[in-house]
Amino acid sequence: MMNLPMPPNPYNHNIIRTPFGFIDTDIKGHIIINQESKMYKIMIFDNFSFETSMYFRGENDKFPTFKTSWQRLQNNFEKCIGWLQKQEFIEWFMSTPYFEHFAYKSEFAPYPNIPEGQGYKFCFDFEAIAQHYEFHTNYLDITTKREIAEFFAYTHYVNGKLVPIEDFNNRQPCLYSSFGSKLEHPHNPDVRIVGFQVLPRPLRQKAMAINLENCSSDYKKEMHCEHLPRDRKRAFDIFDKMEGGKLLMPEDYGSSAANIIKTRYQNEKLINEVAFNKYCKSFNQNPKDILKRLKTKGYTLTSEHLLNTTEIKTRMQQEIEEQIIPWINEFVSYSPIIHPKN
Repeated sequence: MMNLPMPPNPYNHNIIRTPFGFIDTDIKGHIIINQESKMYKIMIFDNFSFETSMYFRGENDKFPTFKTSWQRLQNNFEKCIGWLQKQEFIEWFMSTPYFEHFAYKSEFAPYPNIPEGQGYKFCFDFEAIAQHYEFHTNYLDITTKREIAEFFAYTHYVNGKLVPIEDFNNRQPCLYSSFGSKLEHPHNPDVRIVGFQVLPRPLRQKAMAINLENCSSDYKKEMHCEHLPRDRKRAFDIFDKMEGGKLLMPEDYGSSAANIIKTRYQNEKLINEVAFNKYCKSFNQNPKDILKRLKTKGYTLTSEHLLNTTEIKTRMQQEIEEQIIPWINEFVSYSPIIHPKN
């Protein structure tokens, strides 16, 4: 193995020789094919960090259980509104070039001689996309990067604004790690490969998720809990390093769409008919009964969709062709691992 010639290096990456072969330390993710060899996901990681755990989660206090944003909703009405908002966001995303390009175009085949159109198609995770734009889901965020988890352990929302924790008197920031737990099994059906979802937030957060809907384990008990220092300086240092969260949660087309949808629900109380009908079908509800209840709260239906202008779609397509595809070609490699049907 040690006598093998150095592999091609068209991007001038840092490639090192090991007893097991060559490692490109600049690679940022792996294309992972599903069991049927038709779809792919891209797992994002911080390569060559030597971290012992695969996954991390930060929480800003020692809570008794892991809870998703969906599980925190108080009643069926809140869940109805939360689901409708999420569905409108998904409908918006599916109207963008971000979805259309990757959903319908087969590419990134593992061998260069495979004819165009016969590669794999990207496997979107709409719940994950919605989760990262602050809609309610049953996904619990985890990350492949410890430092990102620490950021969320040392921050909290005050009057709707994310700020570093200053007063630790009644608060214990915690960092959970997966080392040795069931989460690290490559075919755990509760684990979701999020990573790349075209929009930037999941990628920036090196995101993975645990689907807590009917999950197979109590993962709070499975993961190792580390009590982080109650240190104001440390909280501000990591907050500043992540530029107040802007590096992890940048303002983009997704955040703009999310803000418009949430504002419309709050101020105008308008619900899109398509999302409403899907809600009734998904939860086996009588549309007349649900509409009657919504009207008592001041909500009305509308046929209007949140649409992107031609100019915005052109910019999105340009971003795909000039930034996203070249990034994948340079920084993403293939993995021999396959992902389950999820």
